[in-house]
Amino acid sequence: ASDAITEAWQATGGDSGPLGPTSGDVYAAGAGFAQNFASGKMFFTPDTGARLMQGPILEKYDSLGGPADSDLGFPTIDEGPGRAPGSLNSTFSASDHPVIFWTSETGARVVRGPINAAWDKLGGSSGVLGVPAADVTYDGPVASQKFSEGELSYDSRSKKFTTVPPDLADQLTDLAVPDDPVSAINAARRAAGGRLGPLGAAKGAPYRIGADGFGQDF
Repeated sequence: ASDAITEAWQATGGDSGPLGPTSGDVYAAGAGFAQNFASGKMFFTPDTGARLMQGPILEKYDSLGGPADSDLGFPTIDEGPGRAPGSLNSTFSASDHPVIFWTSETGARVVRGPINAAWDKLGGSSGVLGVPAADVTYDGPVASQKFSEGELSYDSRSKKFTTVPPDLADQLTDLAVPDDPVSAINAARRAAGGRLGPLGAAKGAPYRIGADGFGQDF
């Protein structure tokens, strides 16, 4: 981990690069490792490599629990420009393909799961919906997220999308979306308030119950 992070940091310019000089040694972070720098952090796992984050996107990631306490996983790319002018984004390793997307007008927002799949289908940040303008909200089985030019909602029971403007939903009728048990457990926990809600922190990984069930303790 130390060698990989050092190599990646040096490739960005080392002390004179965007992260600046090191601030302490490599340390364990969740299932991987991290190192602090004057202007950001690098995270590492063997599967994702060494990836840099900084600024508002890093602040958002840390506020949600980072690699140890969030359900985002580890960054899979270096933080970099999104398709919308002036935007930045980082993608993450969780199975429902999360992204943290930032603009100066809307701040850093997480888009993931079915809503991310639908947003991408409609052109992502350069498409008709524009950029995420708020984090997701939950109303029972319905997850909703506002964008700069509209809104997406997904009902996990009916497996259907509704949109603002309404006619966009017709483009999403045949969309395949992430739908695995771990993602469903994570979504239910987020709907209950996440790590700061009544369930608290996760105690171990999800485990099988019977032939086709899953559970997780908190």
